[in-house]
Amino acid sequence: PRQSAPPGTGGGRPASIIPPPNDALSGLQAAARAIQAHFASAGAQGGQSAAELGNDANNKEIAVLVRGQLCTALSRVMLHGFKSFKLIGRYHIWDFVQSASDAVHEKHSNMDGEYTDAERSLTKAVVQVNDHEGMATNPNIKFRSFVCQGLNDRLLHEWIHVLTRDDATMTKFYETWAYVRASESALSMVMETLRPLNDLPFHLSLDYEITRWDL
Repeated sequence: PRQSAPPGTGGGRPASIIPPPNDALSGLQAAARAIQAHFASAGAQGGQSAAELGNDANNKEIAVLVRGQLCTALSRVMLHGFKSFKLIGRYHIWDFVQSASDAVHEKHSNMDGEYTDAERSLTKAVVQVNDHEGMATNPNIKFRSFVCQGLNDRLLHEWIHVLTRDDATMTKFYETWAYVRASESALSMVMETLRPLNDLPFHLSLDYEITRWDL
């Protein structure tokens, strides 16, 4: 089946601009390993502590590793089979995140039960990102800041599960053959790739690209 082009790439380009799922997953795995290697250098030869290495106010490299590499790799996985076209305009991956968050609230408004820690932190992060005036017109920065907050909360891998749990949202935004929708095993591989990052002390600013990004 023909794949929708990702937002911002132009609908006329071939579908091959998005790599096959296995290649996209390997990119995500490489980005995660690079972050783990970054933290593994903590304290070496009198260098920065793990907490300092995870703080983008003190360490520019972690900002590059997360916003420049991990977020890009994760978006490539999540754009596989993404339905970017709509009646007027195009969907962005942030539209999916917003709809998934809304679905969590709707689920709890229609039934008893407490929000899980992952649901609570995810929906709170969506509000925090949307409320930031500097990100209002840039869904790319919103998505990257959202991922940063998931790392701060040490729940990013569980957020992936929350995002992909509502059937109506997944049907609206993804083809049936999309990597994050096609099988539980594929989704589990994404989650397991991100899981080790939950043990690392991140302190990432949501507004980094607005106030300090200088690549």
